[in-house]
Amino acid sequence: MKRNNLLFTTISFVLLILFAGCVQQPNIDMSKALNEWREHFEGVETVAASFDGEITINLRVMVEEQLTQEKADLLFNQMLDSIIQYSNTSDVWDYYNGYFQIVSYDDGVIYEATKLIGDNLNVISNK
Repeated sequence: MKRNNLLFTTISFVLLILFAGCVQQPNIDMSKALNEWREHFEGVETVAASFDGEITINLRVMVEEQLTQEKADLLFNQMLDSIIQYSNTSDVWDYYNGYFQIVSYDDGVIYEATKLIGDNLNVISNK
């Protein structure tokens, strides 16, 4: 009976360590990555970024001119790629959810996009 308990405890411990190792987020200083992103992101009037400290990244860009759907898609993809660049890991979007907005002075939020863990980028026009 003691042997079964010891075997069960050992197997449980090994599985716990394996599971914990598989679900850890990469060692990314997301606040630093977002600050660098905000300072160097070009092509827009104003940028804002926030991170909740866990898994949610919010990005907002202000544009002066109206954008077509194609230009908005391109801008959202540039945002995704630049976060990868500044976080120094290509799998950053496997660990974080991204919520993005393109805002104009005249119309407010004109495009929104969501990038959830395991999903593709989803862009919605608010025009």
